[in-house]
Amino acid sequence: MSKLDSAMGRFSGALDKLEAGINRQVLRAQAARRLQEEAETLKQDRAGLAEEIDQLKAEARRLNELNERASETLADAIEGIREVLAEA
Repeated sequence: MSKLDSAMGRFSGALDKLEAGINRQVLRAQAARRLQEEAETLKQDRAGLAEEIDQLKAEARRLNELNERASETLADAIEGIREVLAEA
């Protein structure tokens, strides 16, 4: 009977090790899934931020063009005033 008890003990130990290994694999798989989800969220955030940056750059270009036009208009107005003052 002791050989059977010994064999059952080894079998039980092997099953415990197998179960522990499976549990570790499950935990690793869950962690990998969470990391993958986080990476996907970061990719989506990055894409949204890139789009927002592109929009801001376009707005900055538009504002720069408006600024240049306003500067030209002011320069023309100043030149006009100088001409009027020079005639007076």
